[in-house]
Amino acid sequence: MSRRKTERLLNLVICLLATRRPLSAEQIRQAVPGYDRDGDEAFQRMFERDKNELREIGIPIDVVRDPWEDEPGYRIERQSYELPEITLEADEAA
Repeated sequence: MSRRKTERLLNLVICLLATRRPLSAEQIRQAVPGYDRDGDEAFQRMFERDKNELREIGIPIDVVRDPWEDEPGYRIERQSYELPEITLEADEAA
């Protein structure tokens, strides 16, 4: 995987984790470096491939209908992605 693609995927994950409300594809395009330099059709293909790749490695991207937007929104819910809190016994922590 190229460095540029790796950075774009990581930036997409960060963007979708950081948002409080679902983002449209166009909002993601404007926010994530790497998506802004291609035409509409190229962006759509790249975005679809990126979503599929992230899902394949276990990153749960939710597609949500936002009542204030015409198109679907995307986000990653923290509780479905973050690891649970780890509690160790005193001897395990040593």
